[in-house]
Amino acid sequence: MVRSSLRVYVRKVLGRRGVFILRNIASTLSFYLGVYDDPMKRPMGISAMVAVYNEEDWIEPSLLSIKDLVDEYVVLDSSTDSTPEIIHSIRESYGLNIKYMWVPQGDIADIRNRALKTASYRWILVWDGDFIMHERSISYLKNLVEELDPRWHYLIYWPWILLCGDLRHTCGDKPYHIEHWLYTYSTRLKYQNIMLSGNKKDTLIAPLHLYKAKYIDKVLGVHLAMVKKPYRIAISSLWHRYRKEFQEAARKGVSFEEYAKVKAREVYGVEDLEEVGKMIIKEIIDRNPRYDPSKYGELPSILYRYIKGKGSGDG
Repeated sequence: MVRSSLRVYVRKVLGRRGVFILRNIASTLSFYLGVYDDPMKRPMGISAMVAVYNEEDWIEPSLLSIKDLVDEYVVLDSSTDSTPEIIHSIRESYGLNIKYMWVPQGDIADIRNRALKTASYRWILVWDGDFIMHERSISYLKNLVEELDPRWHYLIYWPWILLCGDLRHTCGDKPYHIEHWLYTYSTRLKYQNIMLSGNKKDTLIAPLHLYKAKYIDKVLGVHLAMVKKPYRIAISSLWHRYRKEFQEAARKGVSFEEYAKVKAREVYGVEDLEEVGKMIIKEIIDRNPRYDPSKYGELPSILYRYIKGKGSGDG
């Protein structure tokens, strides 16, 4: 816990750019001093680490958007909707190399650590069931991975554009979701739960002396963070607002869906999550700016193909 608190403190003091500089200095010194090593070697390739929970809205275009980038998918699924059937269907239809495991909903850090051990390849792509990658990003990332020095370990960061309410609105004026979405595997990596702003968050712990940081200053895709069916939006929105209460209810055996109805009745006066979701979507759209293609680029074309095939308006 002391080390975790220290990491959080250093990050706050230095900021992301400062941590990048510190990490790159430390890893370079370690490399040339001969203390930079990796006890586990894996074949070159990319494993997509996919932890999902009820992502039936977008899981199909999400997985298909990276089929020409990754060598395998490691899917740990806690879904109670049709997400598992969709995953199995596209695995068969497209011949995707998917290692699928259904796991009980629980500690996401433990789930990610299990996925890390199950993955086969040197590169790990952190993927969610509502991420969609641009077609142009595939060749860019492939070339980047091939060009980087294989003797080094990397944490590669880039921004997703966050969409809220529908495909025509962003989450605020600066809708960027930036994390290390691609990194090289090491047995010294692990996910750990850390308290940030009063909430528990699963965080990748990567040794400072081992990993160089690289930032890609371009948008590689979109995160459909709040673009879901009304029922799912209601649960997701209420969970984010009352996370601690949801976690406490879960410890008592109450499902997220059940507790969402409790909070919906308390906050909105009704427990119909479909109705509450429609209210929340309207609130989201009314307070957020429209998506600007001149600023962020056009949306990935697979989204339009998927929506057209579903006969839907815009998700």
